[in-house]
Amino acid sequence: MSTKLTHEQLLALLSDMSIEEKAGQLAQIPISACMEGVTEPTGPMAEMNLTPEQIALSGSVIAVRKIEAEDCAKVVRDITALQPHHIPPLVMKDVIHGHQTMFPIPLAIGSTFDEGVAEDMGRCGALEGAVSGTHVTFAPMVDVVRDPRWGRVMESPGESPLLCGRMGAAMVRGTRGDDIAAPDRLAACAKHFVGYGISQAGQDYAPIDVSRTELYNTYLPPFQACIDAGVDMMMPAFVGIDRVPCVCNEWLLKDILRDRMGFEGMVISDWDDPRQLINHGVAKDLREVSKLCLEAGLDMDMMSFAHLNCLADLVREGKVDEKKLDEACLHVLALKNSLGLFDNPVKNDSNAYQQEICGSESIRKAAWEAAVKSCVLLKNDGALPLRTGCKVALVGSHADEHAILGGWTLDADTESTKTLLDSFGEDERITLVSPEEADVILLATGENQSDTGEDCSKAHPSLTSEQMAELHSLNALGKPVVLLLFCGRPLIITDALPLCSAVLNVWFPGTEGANAIRALVMGDRNPSGHLSMTMPRALGQVPIHHDRLSSARPWVEGAVYVNRYKDESNFPLFPFGFGLSYTTFAMEASAEGNVVTVKVVNTGSVAGETVVQLYGRMRHGRLIRPDKRLLDWQRVSLASGESCQVRFTVTPDMLRMYDAQGKAVEPEGVCDIAVGQSSAAAYTLTVDM
Repeated sequence: MSTKLTHEQLLALLSDMSIEEKAGQLAQIPISACMEGVTEPTGPMAEMNLTPEQIALSGSVIAVRKIEAEDCAKVVRDITALQPHHIPPLVMKDVIHGHQTMFPIPLAIGSTFDEGVAEDMGRCGALEGAVSGTHVTFAPMVDVVRDPRWGRVMESPGESPLLCGRMGAAMVRGTRGDDIAAPDRLAACAKHFVGYGISQAGQDYAPIDVSRTELYNTYLPPFQACIDAGVDMMMPAFVGIDRVPCVCNEWLLKDILRDRMGFEGMVISDWDDPRQLINHGVAKDLREVSKLCLEAGLDMDMMSFAHLNCLADLVREGKVDEKKLDEACLHVLALKNSLGLFDNPVKNDSNAYQQEICGSESIRKAAWEAAVKSCVLLKNDGALPLRTGCKVALVGSHADEHAILGGWTLDADTESTKTLLDSFGEDERITLVSPEEADVILLATGENQSDTGEDCSKAHPSLTSEQMAELHSLNALGKPVVLLLFCGRPLIITDALPLCSAVLNVWFPGTEGANAIRALVMGDRNPSGHLSMTMPRALGQVPIHHDRLSSARPWVEGAVYVNRYKDESNFPLFPFGFGLSYTTFAMEASAEGNVVTVKVVNTGSVAGETVVQLYGRMRHGRLIRPDKRLLDWQRVSLASGESCQVRFTVTPDMLRMYDAQGKAVEPEGVCDIAVGQSSAAAYTLTVDM
């Protein structure tokens, strides 16, 4: 294990560094600028006006394409050799849901309601990333998401603050382990701090408007969970809070992140985000950008080069206090020290070892298990699972599609990913035929992989007119049609649902997705995913989520002047937490004191898994509360006829709220409790708090 410097040694190093060196440590540049060497300003380096001297002083490089371990190691060693104090650079990369072996998208991982799966994804991504030369990943994203128009919902665990927090914390634990200096671990970065997921109209980079009460109760808790799990880095959001961009928001980065939440790690901007202060009219040039961001609490500047080009001069001119520069630089040096880089700046420099680890059988097995658990069965009129000997038509835009990985697949080999036709063609229990000859038709369709992720907002998150026309024509054949729905967000499928005998929402399931889908369709495994985001019935319902605040005039059947639509139901097509199985479960709940006990019985004919979900609300309190909020859950696996008991302890922290000043409002009185397999579960119990 790497030897690490003491705090006193770090301070001594800092005091011996020049102002230019310290400013350089706060800059991130592209690794592509260094791939041909760092002694001549050629290629990408020249295009970005980066000099060899600046590259030698830079604190970090970012990789946005596949890099071989030997090449990455050479860049790190070249920069380390040229840096006056031989300080190595941090290598950072987006390892969002896997590195080379892709797991399902994080929104699908949220649908597993299995923290072990989230931890496995972090662990496997860290291993593949580390042997490829990476030190830090920009994950997890724990933005609470409620609007499927926003393309980046695919990166979040879902709409519940609790789900985002627990799954995000599990990803942090899996990524960093007990020691980020270990050769198979990465440092983790939680993003985007905070409120990015509520961009107006679901448009990426659009402004947000959020009350401080909502920040404290909804959007900050997942980040606190990541901090408690040991997250190493924090990334401010592209948006602004109180009309001050997050990247230069001193209240957010100091009063909240540092003082209130206790974060001690490093803060890094998103790509070129500091420069956007000029677009906002908040800063007039990069000099002002650098000053505002540093003084607000931003440590490292990703790709705007404001700190690299301006900060040293600002300090020498007395425009910026050198103590603030020292504070930021120390955060960067401390992260490098935690990673053991002063002793061993390279995690791996062997291409052979990189190839041996990436895509290994154990990692692919974990990705397969994650994909199996993430798919959500939304409807089944008996068409699934397929029976042995049946004739199957497998059609649709995604039947022979390799690109089923989802967004953020920088190092994945899409073309080597099996298609559904590849996988189903290997199964001797069925015969693939044309739709006219088939007993059952599998229609694999949905979004394109490239239409999800950053800069992929949609005004109409639904199937295309061409896809709906294909569904209509298949339905007209009078045979069962099973919709295998590929998506990076909840799609509105209200018109498609009646035309299908079954619907399996497979999200973007990753490298092992085709094999996992086949296992579910054939009945080798039982679907057990539950929706991590509500599926709307109509676009006009958006944003829609299970934990909406109570209304002054709640909806009552037949009443007027209440919270309702004239032309649509209030209820979603499928609620948060919903998911069917090939078996059925019965639940009987009781409460004694603050302990809720649930007897769960598998009442069907096959083994299966489900997620027992606990929801609650305080009947009274001085703040408006959600009508229903996820308080806890447990995933259970039962054989046919088997039963088990699940216990939940309802504690004040589950129901605590915060006012606009951030002061805790403790729950008092009666708490209504609902237990079930989705957020549609009815209130049947009470607990006194």
